[in-house]
Amino acid sequence: MRYLTEQQSRNLKALLVQSGLTLSGAAEKMGILRQSLSNRLKGKIDFSRTEMEAFAEIVGESPAKIFFAA
Repeated sequence: MRYLTEQQSRNLKALLVQSGLTLSGAAEKMGILRQSLSNRLKGKIDFSRTEMEAFAEIVGESPAKIFFAA
């Protein structure tokens, strides 16, 4: 897909906090390692489409809103 900007990274981390999830808890729900989610949230690795959908679902937002909104 594409790497995250700094602002997108901050927004995704804020969504986790607002959802009451830890990095480990979110990664577990997504079926990936905590370090894998951390690398994605830091913009080091792209989210796959499936991961975008899983992340959006656990934070209660649409993938389009959190990954592609301007």
